[in-house]
Amino acid sequence: MTETNKKSLIIIGGGISGLSAGITWAINNDVKKDPVLIIEKNPKTGGFVTSYEREDYWFDTCQMLPNISDILEYLGIDMEFKKFKGYYMRIFHVNPDTDEVKLLELPSGVETFKNYLMEKYPSNASQIEKFLDYSREMYLELFKLKMELKFVDILKLLFTCPKIIKNGSKTFAEYFDQFNITEPNVKEIFNVFAEFAALPSERVAAIVPLSAMNSLLDGTFRTKGPFIEFSNKLEEHFKELGGELMLKTEVKKILVEGDQVKGVETEGGEQIFSDYVINTADTKLLMEKMIGLDIIRGLDKKYAQKVEEVKMSTSSMNVSLGLDDKIDLEALGLDCGYNVLTTGGDSYDRLFDAYERGEIGFSDQIFHVGVICPSLTTGGRPNLTIRITPMALGDWEELRKKDRKKYNERKEKWAKFFIDKVEKYMIPELSKHILVMDVSTPATYKRYSASPTGSIYGMAPYTDNFGRTRLKMRTPIKGLFNPKFVHGVFGALLAGMQANDMILNGKIMNGNARYQAS
Repeated sequence: MTETNKKSLIIIGGGISGLSAGITWAINNDVKKDPVLIIEKNPKTGGFVTSYEREDYWFDTCQMLPNISDILEYLGIDMEFKKFKGYYMRIFHVNPDTDEVKLLELPSGVETFKNYLMEKYPSNASQIEKFLDYSREMYLELFKLKMELKFVDILKLLFTCPKIIKNGSKTFAEYFDQFNITEPNVKEIFNVFAEFAALPSERVAAIVPLSAMNSLLDGTFRTKGPFIEFSNKLEEHFKELGGELMLKTEVKKILVEGDQVKGVETEGGEQIFSDYVINTADTKLLMEKMIGLDIIRGLDKKYAQKVEEVKMSTSSMNVSLGLDDKIDLEALGLDCGYNVLTTGGDSYDRLFDAYERGEIGFSDQIFHVGVICPSLTTGGRPNLTIRITPMALGDWEELRKKDRKKYNERKEKWAKFFIDKVEKYMIPELSKHILVMDVSTPATYKRYSASPTGSIYGMAPYTDNFGRTRLKMRTPIKGLFNPKFVHGVFGALLAGMQANDMILNGKIMNGNARYQAS
């Protein structure tokens, strides 16, 4: 290959991981000598952390984030965030047979949250305290983990991370059951944290919901305005540091010579060369389409088998609503971080079973949705988002391509279904106040991200694909890194830094899995 058009690092995807990777490289290198290029298929960066405008309403594709001030300080991002004013989370537990609604309100702050639960459920107070204290200690052990474990690191883990070693292969349900908590409401509360990962508690790796719970209890924030402000700030800083950006450009192929990455080829046929490539796009898309499993298999059969076994996360449906100013959302308590409307019990498990069959399992008897009202925190025109998972791609894409009329009818039918549920159990007369409605389906997410399954969270954190058993970030192709294995803004920012840390031999994080400000 004649390498006339060469960069020192190419990053596929301009989402939060891609922008983090680009900024981290630019901070640690002279980009005039070692240029870094981000290639993004869409007309704007941000990925799933952005906003879009419909008829003077801004709708976000991201809802909330934990305290990420230490990472932003490292990246050189100076940005003010707003903390949610009300409860961290509220759960509306519906009995569809009687229409009775049980409201569980959860305050922010680790100690406040613990004391609240212990006082409210005194029969399980000691079990709740033990569960939360133990879980907090296990969460803090994450800061002692290394990305690529050597033999000596594995031995150290027995002493530095004993709780992770003991529980690393357990599902959240298995982990939770150890604490003998019998109060159904408490179990319902903690299962919601598991479902944040779009997996039932019987399938998700325990450390994932525990990390989400602890990081968000430390503080739940969002941008002062639409979330696009965050991605715009990252993009702006990347370019200020000298980074290069190609928008509306899709990578078709990873160029490989022997076992070494040599660059990428775009859909337009342009070849851009580099000895280092970081992929932040869909894992299956990278391995199966951009490279080809035969090439991976020729280099590392076990890695190729792992790629074939990897399950990507579920897709989603979003119903974004622009409302008039005659509805008092604050009086309804919607100034909290997240509201969950659910029929509880095994509802999410049954919805997930339907998802795995490629079906829609929601009904009048079974539903589970998130409801977010960012405008009460940020100001601006009143708006509401109803977020629905799990939702399979199924035939959504085929319908969108072949019968747009039927696609729109189905989209509107399900949007109405979810609006009706929110109106019936949470926000009376909601439909009377809707001025603008925008609905995203799994077909929308597939088109936007190019994920073959419309996945919104990357690789799903099953117990056999997380932690030590996950698909390794360092691929069998030298110089090619695939850091997308956990979702959320914190995880996305961290992924870009982790990949750079590997390339630069621990210069950024000393080989640690978590960034720790010095």
